[in-house]
Amino acid sequence: MAAGKKPKKTHKLTHHDMMQAAVRVDPELRRRSALLWDGQTPSTRGPRAAFTPADVVQIAVEIADADGLSAVTMHAVSARLGLTTMALYRYFPSKETLLDAVIDAGTGQPPRFLEPRTGWRAEVTTWSLAKRALLCERPWLAELPFVAAPHGPNWLLWIEAIADSLSRAGLRGEDIGQMLSIIDGYTRGASDTAVSLARSRARGISEAEWAAGVGADLGRAIGDARFPNFAAIINAGSSGRPRTMEESFNFGLQRVLDGIERYIKEQGTPSAP
Repeated sequence: MAAGKKPKKTHKLTHHDMMQAAVRVDPELRRRSALLWDGQTPSTRGPRAAFTPADVVQIAVEIADADGLSAVTMHAVSARLGLTTMALYRYFPSKETLLDAVIDAGTGQPPRFLEPRTGWRAEVTTWSLAKRALLCERPWLAELPFVAAPHGPNWLLWIEAIADSLSRAGLRGEDIGQMLSIIDGYTRGASDTAVSLARSRARGISEAEWAAGVGADLGRAIGDARFPNFAAIINAGSSGRPRTMEESFNFGLQRVLDGIERYIKEQGTPSAP
C-alpha cells in the first residue's frame, strides 16, 4: 500500500443500519405491510359486503393451487365470487395487496414442537421436511420472484419455529441467523427437482413422462466435452439401490446438520436439555 494512504473501509450492515433502512420503507410497501399484518376491513361504502377478506383469500388460494399464482387476477377472483371486478376492490385496494394475503395464507403455519421437546436435530429435520412438503404441495410458492414485498405473520412463524430449535442447540444471536439461512437455502435448493415433478403432475404430465424428459436432458452431458464431470457422475451409476428423491434430500440435510453440530461443538456451547 502506498505511503500515506489509508486502507479502504468495508461497510458491515449492522442492526442499526437495518433499523434506519426500515424508517425509509417505501410508503406503498409500508401500506401493504400494514394491511397484511393488521387485517383487511371491507369498505363500508355501498351495500353490506357479502364476503369477508378471508373468503376472498381462500378463493384466490384455490385458483393458485389449480393454475398457479399468475392465474390469480382481480377478474378471476371476482368471477369465482360472483362479483364485479370493481366490487373486489372493497376488500383489497390492489392486486398486490391481495397477492400478499394469498402468499401468506398459502404459506400456512410451521410444525409445532410441544413438550417434551425432542433434540434440535430432529426438530430441524421435521421443519425442513415440512417446508419441502409445502413447496411440493404448492409449487407456486417456489416460483415467487425476489421483489420487494411485505413478509407476513405466517412467514415469520416459520422463521420463529426454526430459530427456537436452533437456540436450543446452543447457538446464539448472529449464528442462529446464519444457520437458519443455510438450512432454508438447502431446503429450497434441494427441493427443486421434487417441485418440478409436482408442477408437472399439476399440468397432467405423468411421473414417467417427466422422468423421461429430465433423463433425456441430463443424458446430453454424455459425450459432450463441456460436461466431463457431470458425465462421469452419470456413467458411474450406483453401487446399490439408487436413493429416492426423498432419501437424497434427507441425506444432504443430515450432512448440513452434521456441519452445524460440529460448529456447535467447536464453540463449546451447551445445548438446551
